[in-house]
Amino acid sequence: MKNNTFLKIAVLSVFFVQMGVGTITPAIASIAAAFPDVPFTSLLLVSTLAVLMSVPATLISGRLAGGVVKYKTLLIIGMILFIGGGIAPYFMTASSFTAILIVRAIFGIGLGIVTPLGAALIIAFFDGEVRAQMMGLSGVVGNVGGILFQLLGGFAATISWEYAFLVHGLGIITLVIILFLPEPAKAPVQAVGEAKPKLPGAVFAFAGLIFFLMVLIYPMLVNMSSIIAAGGMGTAGDAALVLTMFTVGGMLGGLIFAKVFGIFKSNTMPLGVALIAVAMVSIGLGNSIAFMYIGTTVAGVGLGFIMPSIFMNLGAAVHPSQMPTASGIVMASMNVGGFCSAYFFALLAGVMGVDMMVNIKFPFYVSMITVAAIAIVLLFIKPKQQSAPQPE
Repeated sequence: MKNNTFLKIAVLSVFFVQMGVGTITPAIASIAAAFPDVPFTSLLLVSTLAVLMSVPATLISGRLAGGVVKYKTLLIIGMILFIGGGIAPYFMTASSFTAILIVRAIFGIGLGIVTPLGAALIIAFFDGEVRAQMMGLSGVVGNVGGILFQLLGGFAATISWEYAFLVHGLGIITLVIILFLPEPAKAPVQAVGEAKPKLPGAVFAFAGLIFFLMVLIYPMLVNMSSIIAAGGMGTAGDAALVLTMFTVGGMLGGLIFAKVFGIFKSNTMPLGVALIAVAMVSIGLGNSIAFMYIGTTVAGVGLGFIMPSIFMNLGAAVHPSQMPTASGIVMASMNVGGFCSAYFFALLAGVMGVDMMVNIKFPFYVSMITVAAIAIVLLFIKPKQQSAPQPE
């Protein structure tokens, strides 16, 4: 079963929808025009509310998966909520904005249920070189899905804002495939009288790491258009292409991850973090569009190394029965980090007396130093390995 091609496709299909939250981002301006009486900060909830609702759903799903509820059952429930909540606003053109937010929350819950299960399934079904390959490919499939959802969402929004929501129907592909996904064998349980294994500290260390890294990386995603415009480097179209290279870099990182992991082993994650530091230097100190392209591409490759490395390390550090919970904690921390980024830098700038409207690259100066320090520290920290037997 471990080398079954369909099994690999079915597991990877779970990652296809994980970046589906960006589908309607290109339609925000059109939605704003359709609801002129709604404040713009409230309009942004169409996107951010789904992310916020996915966080508790991710934690709960990870806790239930494989034990209380079967993986397939959770995946089916999650995908039904993803598809139903995703396309529902199309039928609400005459409804209130509040109703749209309610179904967006449902969509976020569905996304949150699905999010932690992909990595847990890879750990459950595969091991060795195949596990590393699947972890790398998961990033590739996730980025391909993200590009497809966002491009089709933008194209549909040019027709009418409601059509952008229909793009979530692509989730039907994943839903149909997972109907035939076999349920992994239950993880080995402890003997009678043996204490239930506690989550090792490595889980929370990795969660803290990805949280802080997302705090430091996120200004690249939200400030790039402003940096390019302020520096006279190009237009909004150029900014979109620059940010697309972040996704391309992530795909490249995923494609070569297995080879890189085979060479660097536990040092693959410090390498990925070091690449993020290089990216921050390129963007923070660069004064041309070429440096922006280099920065986003290198950052994508770096993150393409970091996430699979984290899950590979988690698979070795936790008891097999704990992997869904550990994956849920890490993915929830990742989403919360991106959400908190703007508030963190606003607070830091206020404390340091920096006007970020004038010094727009301030976050990158902070990030290049901090991320480089994190990379050095990670070279000397190795997670403990779990001696419990892995499931067949």
